[in-house]
Amino acid sequence: MDGSWILALFSVVAERRYARRASQELLELFQVVRNEQPELSGRELYQAVITRRLGANQKRAAEIVRRAEASFTAWPSDKELRFRHVVHYQVFEEFTHSGPGRENTRTNMGRVVARIIPEQL
Repeated sequence: MDGSWILALFSVVAERRYARRASQELLELFQVVRNEQPELSGRELYQAVITRRLGANQKRAAEIVRRAEASFTAWPSDKELRFRHVVHYQVFEEFTHSGPGRENTRTNMGRVVARIIPEQL
C-alpha cells in the first residue's frame, strides 16, 4: 500500500492549521490597529494591518491589498474589498512562499479563513 495518502492527509492538516493560526493572528492585528487608529477604514486599514504583520513593509502591504482586490472583487461580479479577502490572499501567499514543496495547496484556505474572519469585515 502506498503511503502517499498519509502524506496528503498531513499536508491538508498542516495547511488548515496554518490558515487558522494566520487568520486568527490577522484578526487580532486588525482589532489592535483599528483601536490604535480609529480614523482608518477600508483599504487604508487593511494595508496598515498587513504592514504591521510584515514588519513595516508598506510597499509590500500595498501590493498585497491591491492583489487581493484584483483577485476577489472583480469576478464573478463586482464586490467591495473586504478584510476577509485580504486575509485569504495573505494567508495563501505566506503559505506558498514559506518553504519548498508549498507552491500550492491541497485545501481551500478560503473556507478556513471564512470560519475565522467575519463576513462583514
